[in-house]
Amino acid sequence: MKKRFGRILTVACVASMALAMTACGGKEEGTSAAVSTEAATGSTGSATEGKTEGATEGATEAPASSANWVFKKGDVTIELYAPADPVIQALGNPQETYEAPSCAFDGMDVIYKYPGYEVLTYAKDGSAVISGVVLRDDTVGTPEGAYIGMTKADVEKIYGKTAESVGSLQVEKGNCNLLFIFDNDVVTSIQYNLVQQ
Repeated sequence: MKKRFGRILTVACVASMALAMTACGGKEEGTSAAVSTEAATGSTGSATEGKTEGATEGATEAPASSANWVFKKGDVTIELYAPADPVIQALGNPQETYEAPSCAFDGMDVIYKYPGYEVLTYAKDGSAVISGVVLRDDTVGTPEGAYIGMTKADVEKIYGKTAESVGSLQVEKGNCNLLFIFDNDVVTSIQYNLVQQ
């Protein structure tokens, strides 16, 4: 029991430290809004074999022109720093919307909860901007094919072993990183965060 509690506490601490180290700033130059529709292609693609059927929905190819990691839900591509209003409108009504004090910016974050994931936003110059995405279950996945419940070894096959630490793997691209939290070498959370500058 003590061993299990210690492991859970370690994972929680790693996740807290990772969130504190990320999502606390970032460069904003040269980024573009990324709400794109791909209805013309009808492409929702499939990710890796052996993953749960529901997770294939988020597993499409990321736009080649994107400088950042992106999350896709259906025809909507979500990129950090993009204006939030068109993204939220394209995603439809959230299950829940709530505010929380921002750990990265002045003021409050507004979080939009959808089945399997959350979209985090903050106010910048009077407009809402996407500041993060958190995947909560295996009904969604990354465009590259990662999902909650996947083994650490399978994640490393997709993304490599960069920025690995106890209980987590963090992969930077552009102005954001993709953070995987593990328990017993199984993914329990996937987070898109702003890179600290």
